[in-house]
Amino acid sequence: MVCAEELTPAPAEVTVDDSYNSGVIDLTPGWNLVGIPRRLAEDTNKATIFSGLDSAGRSIWTYDADSGGWKDLSADDILMPLDGYFIYTAKPDKILLKYTVDPLQVPPVKDLVTGWNLVGFSGATPASARDALLSIRKSWTQVIGWDSTVQQTEATIINGGNDTHSDSGLLTPMRAYWVFVDGPCSLASIGA
Repeated sequence: MVCAEELTPAPAEVTVDDSYNSGVIDLTPGWNLVGIPRRLAEDTNKATIFSGLDSAGRSIWTYDADSGGWKDLSADDILMPLDGYFIYTAKPDKILLKYTVDPLQVPPVKDLVTGWNLVGFSGATPASARDALLSIRKSWTQVIGWDSTVQQTEATIINGGNDTHSDSGLLTPMRAYWVFVDGPCSLASIGA
């Protein structure tokens, strides 16, 4: 005969994954093209998170595709997932990110205009351009990354492309990319 005590399951163990609550943007000397992969906690969601960088007097920029021009970030500007930021640093540095844990957040969406748009990658793990841009699969034609270690653009990824231009080329967390679309569309985040 089995006792009731023997049938009672042991309490489940809960493991907290700190990478879900925080992240780190690693910066190399020179210009870095970065993205914020998830919404930041309200108390840390301003451009002031960049204030400790040795920027050698340079501004932090984001691109406004609607106006076709660069915007200089002010300390009070809110940082958004799917936006890209050009940051200069004179020496290697790290930006610590604290993500929101609010479960009632709708995943981000960014409206893109015809032409070039600066888009932050929104995933927690690398994904092919084909997968990361699935929500705009019929609109995007090219993706260009920035290699901060050599301070130049990377090989273009082409929608439906082959070899070095294959759309299986990876997009990586904490980075941003130039994305060309042939019509207005909305890019959905691949991470919450």
